[in-house]
Amino acid sequence: MKLLVVDDEPIILNGIIRMIQKAHTPFIEIVGAADGIDALHKLAHFQPDLILTDIHMPEMDGLALIKEIQELNLCSRFVILTGYGDFAYARQALRYQVLDYLLKPINKDELISVLGRIGSTIQEEQERTLRRDLLLLKEHILYHTPLEELPLRAEQLQLLLPHPCTTIIVFQACESEPPLAAERLEGMMKALEPVSQKLYICQSHFLRQTVLIANDTHVLTDDELHRAYGEFIHTKGSGYCMGASGSKNDKGSIRNLYIEAMASLLFNRYFGSCGLTVFKENIYSCYDNLVHYIEHSLQHHISIEQIEKDMQPILLYFSGDSDCQNKLREQFLVCVGLYLQNVGLAPESIWGEQAAANVFSSKGAILEDARVAEILSQLIRYMRRTNDYQPNIQAIDKIVAFVEQNYKLDLSLDAVADHVQMHPNYISMLFRKEMGLTFLHYLHTFRLAKAKQIMQENPDWPINTIAELVGYENPRHFFKVFKKFEHITPGQFRLGNSSC
Repeated sequence: MKLLVVDDEPIILNGIIRMIQKAHTPFIEIVGAADGIDALHKLAHFQPDLILTDIHMPEMDGLALIKEIQELNLCSRFVILTGYGDFAYARQALRYQVLDYLLKPINKDELISVLGRIGSTIQEEQERTLRRDLLLLKEHILYHTPLEELPLRAEQLQLLLPHPCTTIIVFQACESEPPLAAERLEGMMKALEPVSQKLYICQSHFLRQTVLIANDTHVLTDDELHRAYGEFIHTKGSGYCMGASGSKNDKGSIRNLYIEAMASLLFNRYFGSCGLTVFKENIYSCYDNLVHYIEHSLQHHISIEQIEKDMQPILLYFSGDSDCQNKLREQFLVCVGLYLQNVGLAPESIWGEQAAANVFSSKGAILEDARVAEILSQLIRYMRRTNDYQPNIQAIDKIVAFVEQNYKLDLSLDAVADHVQMHPNYISMLFRKEMGLTFLHYLHTFRLAKAKQIMQENPDWPINTIAELVGYENPRHFFKVFKKFEHITPGQFRLGNSSC
């Protein structure tokens, strides 16, 4: 953890810093500032978890410094130092949400006790923040919520994934199998600990998936994955399937890694043993092209006959050339399987159990052009026969009603899907088509509208209280979301509203 100590007396400043360093508190990085102005300069490059500041300082006193820092959202935790004569003044500082105050001369045991207590609280808050950030990352990976719509800044993503290489590993449970047990998940994490520095797990009840995110200085190799998960890779008919993909990438391609991992999983499931990082190159662009064609065919009512004529141009969307048609057709089938996963359908629901097994097979005449055209036409015919591809006003109304009644709760897309009994990807599709935004965008918009209403009706209520009332457990999260969507801070909104 990081600590900024502010005091205009050099002897006291250095003494406090040495006292903390020798006591082995949770605060490892400690920076000193000579006064309030110096502190603001230091905060341009140093982001502390806690600020320990004197009250009486030249040019800018401690309370003025705290107020400025709060308005700039540079830090939210403060402890003040004061003499006996300023005791009443220090008590007034509590309205600035100062966590504690210490009397000079500083008592070492009292200082260490206060820092230890605050350090424990910060650690708990950081763990909650980590869980929230992982939930946001899950929304992006599984449900394709754009990163720019998430209140997840680049530096937060950097904290989650500090190393340059990320590997996504997906475990899929078949319909007859329960989700992976907690003991097994713990075993999976331990199996990769020797070769990965950062490990996270995201799960989806509806997708029946466990997604493991491994971050390190190198992409996990097939050999490392085989040593860790040989049981999953080699055991056929176990009820689970696995796929993985990784690359040295920028943090904006995490969703692409998931799509590649899903392609790997489907290839393993339907085409037998292969490397776990199969189809790393351009699989997501191939998939996007297929989805675009399917959506175009549904929206414009392209005839089945025309779809069959379009088969050759469709195959040209996939990487390769005329000398590797089998590879193209295999990629096509993998992307079809991936599309079914993302719209919440199983191959068996379209072709039947036995026929589906024949469709997704590398044997026989399945890879002939006519058969591939038939697969696509049957898929589109099925989608037309159902209402899965059409905007569903009743479904949207049901979801919106649930959000309006429960917006104060911790609402994830999975939680909403569980309540309304709809597939999370189906909800995402409905919101994009019917409302032109993602579910998470809608949820934030609704919550912020409520927050602005409360601020207008109750101008004296603390921002932290308002944040909690509209569903944001962490006030800093509320601040970031408000600033991102409204382009001003909650305090600036309140100030502008009060001047009207």
